[in-house]
Amino acid sequence: MFYALTAYPLSRSFVSKFEKSIGSVPIYFTLADLRTLRLSSLLKLLWTLKAESLFLPFEDANSTALLPILQAIASVSAAKTIEFVNPDLSRVVLPRWKVFFSLAALVLASIGARVAYLSCSRELANLMRQARQSVPLPTEKSLLYLKTNLWFGVKAGGSIGHIAGVVNGFLQAGYKVDFASAEAPVMVSPEAKFLAVRPPASFGLPYELNYYRFHRMFVQQVLAEGNSQNYAFIYQRMSVANYSGVVLARAWGIPLVIEYNGSEAWIAKNWGRPLRFHDLAVRAEDAVLKHADLVVTISDVLRDELIERGVPAERIVNYPNCIDAEVFDPSAYSIEQVCALRQGYGIDGQAALITFIGTFGQWHGIEVLAKAIRQLVDEDESWLQEEKVHFMLVGDGLKMSEVKKILGDGSSKIYCTLTGLVTQDRAPLHLAASNILMSPHVANEDGSRFFGSPTKLFEYMGMGKAIVASDLDQIGDVFLGSWHMKKDGPPVGSDKLQKSSALLTTPGDVEEIKEAIRYLVTHAEHRQILGDNARRLALQKYTWEKHCAAILQGLHNLQPGRSPIH
Repeated sequence: MFYALTAYPLSRSFVSKFEKSIGSVPIYFTLADLRTLRLSSLLKLLWTLKAESLFLPFEDANSTALLPILQAIASVSAAKTIEFVNPDLSRVVLPRWKVFFSLAALVLASIGARVAYLSCSRELANLMRQARQSVPLPTEKSLLYLKTNLWFGVKAGGSIGHIAGVVNGFLQAGYKVDFASAEAPVMVSPEAKFLAVRPPASFGLPYELNYYRFHRMFVQQVLAEGNSQNYAFIYQRMSVANYSGVVLARAWGIPLVIEYNGSEAWIAKNWGRPLRFHDLAVRAEDAVLKHADLVVTISDVLRDELIERGVPAERIVNYPNCIDAEVFDPSAYSIEQVCALRQGYGIDGQAALITFIGTFGQWHGIEVLAKAIRQLVDEDESWLQEEKVHFMLVGDGLKMSEVKKILGDGSSKIYCTLTGLVTQDRAPLHLAASNILMSPHVANEDGSRFFGSPTKLFEYMGMGKAIVASDLDQIGDVFLGSWHMKKDGPPVGSDKLQKSSALLTTPGDVEEIKEAIRYLVTHAEHRQILGDNARRLALQKYTWEKHCAAILQGLHNLQPGRSPIH
């Protein structure tokens, strides 16, 4: 028996190579899984891991900052050996006595993180007292993009597509872009200049304080390496407890554009693990929003939230997420590629393939789709067989264990493939191989409005496939006027369906999802109509070129009397 303890979920391709290298399929645990356990439960679990080897595989070199924490956890287990696995799959046995060096690194990192937390607390208090500086927009067509997330190894998900889309969109608009990040850009054009920021060599505890330490390291390195004289503005994708853009913009006297995808503190509290230092994280958000010259957001709900938080409406640009129309293009993928992908998963080439792709987050509604699949299998397996229906759930994350529990170990496995995490550059091919795409998003549990602009939704549209989507805030707005399964009834023979871009369902309604699936499986000609309409709509309104043009126009609007900058 083998086990593997990972910092983050691993991609399918890395897992495949790792398992081939050790000649076995281990049982996987992630650090996030273990953090949900009580200390007594965690110790009990570790003591029962009487494995030949406990592997600590790292897909991304930067993630090794978590090695001291993982090694300390692993040393408590009953495994005979502990092996560190490098990104190149080379392995190193870690003797248990070396845990003392790991603990020393952990202690030093924890002290450094605490010092950074105290320093940032004072700095944020000063920033909240200071007025936002008013600076003219320089004429240079160059910008500095800051990716300040302290989350390494993530190769899939909407954030990857968004980051690449914005950077590439500015490049296409004629701007030079310096891209500052602790990890190499994914799907970003090589025309962007990469400014590599060294991350912490080791993380400390409490984990949350590493954000403040990383913030200070980020600012110091970019101040040393950036070329402020050439930048028209700074663009920062807001991340938890990081206000680097504010510090850099004030130091260099240039405008700051902030991308706001929702409060990270709220997300942690409602969709993940609540922040221990919640109030300071909120203060960091407030400081960023106060000092930003322009705030870019992705939904009407978030625009209203920003106004409530004191951001003037004239300093807000609201434009949904978008696509790279050349990447998400069904004609870019051959029949041979599609057949090969299906064959690789053991899926019939003639199957009606119904696909979800995402990070299995709290808001994705993947558990609702899993219930629909399970009920279709239990209630009408003969229909699934007759129509050759197969489901493909692409991704991994918080809800994966719940999905597996719902699907069970019975017949559902025959009709449903769980691919695991696939890298973002492989996502379009998975969509191209599908017939129907699912967006079963659910409302926020606390009763607040759904503020998301799911990147996958626009990627679905770009691929020209039939979509089943929740009628939920912006999702419903994008498909306004499309057929609604509950409000409009059976869509057979309706002219309205000819003008629809998706089939809409009530959020969380399993029966409506099943009805929509049944209809689209048996009406291939309507799948084509919906898919064509969706792609046409995406090309008209939802490309990153249009998204970035709106940002540049927003900056121009803040500069009265100036000629257009785009």
